[in-house]
Amino acid sequence: MHAVDADLMHLLAERPELRVVLTTRAPTCTADLDLTDGSVVRVVTLSELALTEDETKELLQSQAGMRDEATAASAAAAVVRATRGFALAVRSVVLTIAQLGRMPPLDSEEWGAVVTARLESLLPDARTVQFVSDTSVPPYVDVELGRRLTGAADASALFSVLERNGFGRWIPYAPGRQVFQYVETIRSSFRTRAARDPARFSQLCTTTAEWLLDNEEVVSQALLYALEGRDHRLADRVFFTLVIENPDSYTTDRFLTPLSGVPEDDLRMHPMLAFGLALALTASPVRRAEAPRIARIAAEAEARHSHAEPHVDEFALAAMRAIAWRLANRHRESAALSTRALRLSEQASAANGSQFSGHVGTILRQLSYSLFQGGQFDEAMQAAERSVSLCRTPVTRDFSLVYAAAYHVFTCDVVRAGALSASIDTRSWPPEFRDSYLNGMGIVANGYHRLDALDHAGALDVLRHADGFIGTAEFWPFLTALSLSARSGLGQGLPEARRLLRELRGAVPPPGVGENVATERLCAVLALALVSAGETAEAARLLARLPRRGPQLAGAQIAVLLASGREQEAHDRTRRALECTGHTLRSEAETQLLGAVAALRVGALDDARALLVASAVTWDVYGPRAHVAWLRPEDRRRLGELFADDSGAVVGRFLDAREATPGAVPGRAPEPGGPVSPQRIPAPLLTRREKVVLSALASHASARDIAEVLVVSPNTVKTQLRSIYRKLGASSRREALDLARGQGLLPEP
Repeated sequence: MHAVDADLMHLLAERPELRVVLTTRAPTCTADLDLTDGSVVRVVTLSELALTEDETKELLQSQAGMRDEATAASAAAAVVRATRGFALAVRSVVLTIAQLGRMPPLDSEEWGAVVTARLESLLPDARTVQFVSDTSVPPYVDVELGRRLTGAADASALFSVLERNGFGRWIPYAPGRQVFQYVETIRSSFRTRAARDPARFSQLCTTTAEWLLDNEEVVSQALLYALEGRDHRLADRVFFTLVIENPDSYTTDRFLTPLSGVPEDDLRMHPMLAFGLALALTASPVRRAEAPRIARIAAEAEARHSHAEPHVDEFALAAMRAIAWRLANRHRESAALSTRALRLSEQASAANGSQFSGHVGTILRQLSYSLFQGGQFDEAMQAAERSVSLCRTPVTRDFSLVYAAAYHVFTCDVVRAGALSASIDTRSWPPEFRDSYLNGMGIVANGYHRLDALDHAGALDVLRHADGFIGTAEFWPFLTALSLSARSGLGQGLPEARRLLRELRGAVPPPGVGENVATERLCAVLALALVSAGETAEAARLLARLPRRGPQLAGAQIAVLLASGREQEAHDRTRRALECTGHTLRSEAETQLLGAVAALRVGALDDARALLVASAVTWDVYGPRAHVAWLRPEDRRRLGELFADDSGAVVGRFLDAREATPGAVPGRAPEPGGPVSPQRIPAPLLTRREKVVLSALASHASARDIAEVLVVSPNTVKTQLRSIYRKLGASSRREALDLARGQGLLPEP
């Protein structure tokens, strides 16, 4: 309708002398126009064409003898609800009530029969009544489908009769082709009549599903009809088509109710339906806990169906099982099976030329996520970039680019991530996707860009785009780790850390939590946040409870040892941690930086310099610097003092804890959906009292002097100064004042 409205407005602008009368059954913005330039648009909507309750009450009083006002009003409301005010249907129901001499109980079989019976009497014979019943099952019907549903060779002539009698109308379906659409009230009544014969109704639903699928119409409707017809083999084939063509099938619980009606024995026979049910359960806030069990049914099912081409079928089945193990929180198995599916993808994409390449590309995107969560980073990035090359439409390519960019940012190749993000076709990226699951990994990528700029307020702002879906998204650990990092950088980490501990210990784990990379990273950030807030014992307990201690946790383990006063053990742990396989450049750089602190504290200055330089060079080349925010100001100052000459310039910039402009991050990438303009980073979030203390600090040399001026105790001032220094990233009075002036918190002297 928006396109029709736009055309009409353009026409009126070009030809202001025109006068337009528009009748419509759908909403139109032209109804809200206030045209003051002399042109007039008269919009006649469905509500104006429909009979109102008052008009229906008059009919009941005059034709059905309902003299009592209250009874007639109640009956009129029921008739309008049942018929939606459609004049032909209202007339039929009122005449039937007049013949009965009473009002049947609402929602009873008799009431349903009343709504339908009079309409049937308007048709010429029983054969036409049956024709209308059968062809009311689909949402719309063309002549071909009408013949398939009813066997009537004269379907075209029958539709013409129905159109003349006001039962429906022809509407555009495709170029040079129309379909017949019944008035919804009539279709609803006759569809109810058709359902009284369950066997025939089931066959009608199946035939409709096949027609919708064959005509490449809305595939989701074909799935619903196949399920309603209880043809689970057909439904399995339809879902196969849906899941490889429509990425949205991974994000919604809209199929939950119909799929929940499939018996478990049938789910084992039709694993794609089990997979579909697992996806729907995963997306349901209420029933999410049931998803892993159903996902295991899909992963373990032995049935094999032929839906497309043999190589494509084999690849799709292997991929489905790999992804199902991920939904079952078995991430290692998922990654292993994804590797096998990748080998099959070559043959599948080559099958029948490029016919299936787009399908393979869509599936590869999901396999890449399984590989990434299993710690197979190189394979995941290669799969994602191959997905980009195989996807045939700009939108599907954009989805894959988002994943590829996020992987590179997380592992630390910010330059490559920037190139991938810059490749996103912003013209084809729908604006509504920015705040949807489909942009989940894009939000992860942009969150890390902000953290690497030490722009913690900006990172939180980016993460607000995930508010609408984070509760059911398997990206939850990635997004939550980013949120906790940002809040910790703003001095708000402890309450959030405590909340997350409670959530992780709940009866139902949050989505995406398991033995995977994202959960390891979240636990690492959680431990670092607890250490920063002085909750070292709690951080140690958290890490001790984890079943696996992968490279993503190395930095957090060193930080806990340092906070516990076990500096030599932290130094020894650094060497062993860096020898582990499975590091990303980011986790390695974080381990090197915290290891440099450990080396510094035990007096191993050469080790400290080497580790610090390695971490700083990684930042200078690739861009990761979020871990600098976890350093205590004193440790950061002492590390900086290791390089007193110009050779420490890179290290000095690396350790500078002031927030940087986002555009200054190496390889800075635009957000999916549009480029991000460089912007002024907000100043640290000082409280009103902290701003007063900061102002006093500029003119008074000691905490005691400030306390006398503000009439508070020196200990209170010291506490407030510690908070100010931490938020500014300063380790001395002079540094705090310089940083405050540089960020506009104080005037220049």
